[in-house]
Amino acid sequence: MLHTEISGTGPDLVLLHGWGLHAGIWRDLARDLAADFRVHAVDLPGYGATPACVPYTLEQIAAELARALPSCCMVCGWSLGGQVALAWAASAPHQIRRLALIATTPGFAGPWIA
Repeated sequence: MLHTEISGTGPDLVLLHGWGLHAGIWRDLARDLAADFRVHAVDLPGYGATPACVPYTLEQIAAELARALPSCCMVCGWSLGGQVALAWAASAPHQIRRLALIATTPGFAGPWIA
């Protein structure tokens, strides 16, 4: 079960945090956005109040998001959250209206890391 903090009214906007964080990182931004959007700040599996999923893969995390969140939404992902958002959009393109990525790369670690 995904822990999600929901606030505001309007079009659904999902906020996905980066590695080592939780939904609380979005608190101030979510409060501001709640004037125009129904904001869903999600603790990704294994972070905050959401237990880890098995298997722990981008595809499994994306599947959990697709099941738990609105059938039509905008998604903003930061770092790891952006990678999860990309996997979600690839597996459920009908569900994602818009995608905003912040500091997201196609691979979490570059080839320079041994």
